[in-house]
Amino acid sequence: MRLARKFRTLPALFMLACMPLVPASAVLANPILGLAYQPFVGQWSATDDNPFAPGQLYTPTFNSYRGGIALGTPGPRLWSARQRIDLYLDPLGRLTHIQADGHLTLHIDSLWEHGPSAWSQSLVKPFEGATALPAVARDHQGSVYRQLAYLAAQADGAPLTLTTYGTGFDRDNWSILEGEELVTFPVWAEHEVAFHSPRHHPEPNSGERAGDTTVTTNTTIDEILFHFPATAIFVNTAPERILVETRGTAGEDLALTQVQMRVFAPADPFAADATLNPAFFLGNANAQIPLAAAAINAQAGATLLRIKLGVPNILIDDTLVNERMRFAIRSALAQAQLANRHHPGTVTHLIISNEYAEPVATNAERPTPTQQVTEMVRFARDLMAADGAFAGLGLRLGVRSHGFRRVDRAATDPATQTFTDDVRALIQVADTLLENIYPSPEAMEEARIEGHWGAFFEPRTGELAHQWQRFEATLRALDEKRSVELMIGEIGHPSDGIPFNNPGVRHASETGALDSTPPLTAEDPQVPAAGIALFRAVSNPRLSAAFLTEAFQWSHTNGVQIHAFEAFDEPHKANQNVPLPGLSLADSIWHHAGPYGAEGSYGLFRYTGVAGSSATPVTPVRPGDRLHAASTEAHADGDPIAWAPEHRGNFEPKLPDFDFKAIAHGFIDRPAGH
Repeated sequence: MRLARKFRTLPALFMLACMPLVPASAVLANPILGLAYQPFVGQWSATDDNPFAPGQLYTPTFNSYRGGIALGTPGPRLWSARQRIDLYLDPLGRLTHIQADGHLTLHIDSLWEHGPSAWSQSLVKPFEGATALPAVARDHQGSVYRQLAYLAAQADGAPLTLTTYGTGFDRDNWSILEGEELVTFPVWAEHEVAFHSPRHHPEPNSGERAGDTTVTTNTTIDEILFHFPATAIFVNTAPERILVETRGTAGEDLALTQVQMRVFAPADPFAADATLNPAFFLGNANAQIPLAAAAINAQAGATLLRIKLGVPNILIDDTLVNERMRFAIRSALAQAQLANRHHPGTVTHLIISNEYAEPVATNAERPTPTQQVTEMVRFARDLMAADGAFAGLGLRLGVRSHGFRRVDRAATDPATQTFTDDVRALIQVADTLLENIYPSPEAMEEARIEGHWGAFFEPRTGELAHQWQRFEATLRALDEKRSVELMIGEIGHPSDGIPFNNPGVRHASETGALDSTPPLTAEDPQVPAAGIALFRAVSNPRLSAAFLTEAFQWSHTNGVQIHAFEAFDEPHKANQNVPLPGLSLADSIWHHAGPYGAEGSYGLFRYTGVAGSSATPVTPVRPGDRLHAASTEAHADGDPIAWAPEHRGNFEPKLPDFDFKAIAHGFIDRPAGH
C-alpha cells in the first residue's frame, strides 16, 4: 500500500540520449500472465452508519481476517484455540484464587482436501447498531482462497504468476513480556470462564464448614491474544508459561487484570513434540496465500498459480535490519515450505522489500536502504543453505524497487554513486530484481488523444522500451559474470480516478483550467464534475483495457515477465478520510490515494460487497461519487440504504474489452518472440 509514490518514469529525452538497445539476438525468456496481488478481506464503507465501525465513512481493516480460518466447533480448520479461566470464590463470594489454562493447535493438513467453504470460514462479531453481539461463523465470500480460485478459473487452465506484498505479519504484532520479545496475534478462541463457588455458605463465625463446590461455566468465542517466541522456528507446548496478571488482595479485592497466553517455548527441531512456530501462519490474509494456492494447484493436478511471496518493509528505527523483519522472512519461508511440500512449485520466489532500495543522501549513522535490503537477502539465503532451517527450499530471492533505473556507473552525484555500488553488491546475493514502471503524464495524454498506447509500447522507440532497455543494460553491466533475473514488478493503468503520475489534473486546477472548482473545505472536499471529467478522460475502462492488452503483448513478444498492477480493485485505497497524513487538504484531494485516487481502481477484476460493509443493493463506489449519510440517501429505486451481511459479495470482470482468458492462453499457445 502506497502512502506516497514518487514519479515513476525518467524523462524521455534523457533516455533517448543515453539508451543502448538490447541486441535482437538476446535470449528470450518464457513469461506467463503475471499479476500483482494484495488480498483485501476487511471492510470499507461509503456511509457513516457503518455498523462495523459506527460513525466512520471509511474503515480500512486492511488484509485482516481478525483471527482467520478458525472455528470453535468441530470441522476442518487451520487451527483451534482455547482459553479457560478458573475463578475460585469464598463463601462470601470474594475471589481467593485465579488460574488459567489454554492451548493453540495447528491443523496444517486438515484443509488440503477440502473446498472453498472450509478455506473461507471466518469468525466475526455482528452488530445491533453499535452493540456487538456474540461471534458467529461466516463463509467468507471474499476469502483469499476464493480470490485465488476465481483468478485461476478466469485463466481456464493457463498458468498465472502472482507477486504479493506480505507474509501476514505486521510490525505491530509484537510485545515485550517480562523482558522477552514476543510475536502477538489476536486469535479467535473458545473462551471459558468457570466460577467455583461453595455450595453451602455458612454464616460468618458460625464454625460451620463450606459444602461442596458448584462450578458454573460461561463459554463464548472471542479474540484472545496469544504470544509466541519471536526467534524460534520450532516450538513445543509450554502451558506453564501462561501469565495471569491480577490486582488487589485474595479474599478482599482480588481482580483479574489480564491473561497473557504464552503457551509455547523454543524447541529443538528434532524433539519429538517440536512443531513449526504457529505464529508463522496466524497473521492477516497474506499468510494464507501460499497455502491456499497450493491447495488449488493440488486439487487441479496442475500448477495453475505460481507465487512470488513478498516480505514487506518492516522498519524499526528507520532500518530493515531488525528482529521483526527477520521474523517476517522466517514466516514467508515456513509458508512456502508447507505449500511446496503439498504441491511442488507453488512458491517460486521470495521478494524481500518493496520500493525501498533507492538512492538516498548518505548517512554515516546507518547502512543505506539498499545495504539493509542486501543484509536481509543474505539472511534469507542463509536460512535456505545446506545447514539452514529451510535447507532445500530453493526459492529464488528477489527485490522490488522503482529506483534500479537510476543506477549509473558514470554518475558524479554521491548518492547515485553509492546506490550504484550498493546495487552491485545486491546482485551478488539476489537472484531477481523487479522494477516498477508506470506511464508518464505525456504517455497518458497521448493515449487519451489517440485511444491507444503506442507512445508507451512501440517496440523500439516507445517509452517502456527505452526504460526497460536502460534497466537491463545497466544492471547486466554491473556484473557480467552473474546472470540476474530481471522482471517488471508492477505496471498498469487505472479504470478511474487520479493515477500515480497524475497527468495534468493538479496543474489544470492551479492554472485556472478548472475555474468552476469551489474552495475545498474539510466539510465538503468535493471536486466538481469538470474536474472529475478531466481525470476520467485519461483513467477509464477503455484505456485501461487497451493498456493491459498491449502490456501483455509486449511481455510475450520481448520475453519479459511483467506483473500487472493489480488483480483486483481495492476501493479502500481511495481514502475518503482527508486530509491524508502529512498532506494539505488540496494535496490530499489530488493525490492518487485521496478520495478521487486511482490507487483503488487499477484492478483487472473487482468484487462488490465482499468487504461486507458496502450497502445493498451492492454497487461499487467510484471515485468522485458524493458521500452522504445513509439517513438522507436512497438508491435509484427509492429504497433506503441497508447494510449487507458482512463478507457477502461477488467477483466480476471489470474491463469488457480485456480478454483475460485469451491473453493468458496466448502465452502458452506459441513460443515467446513470435
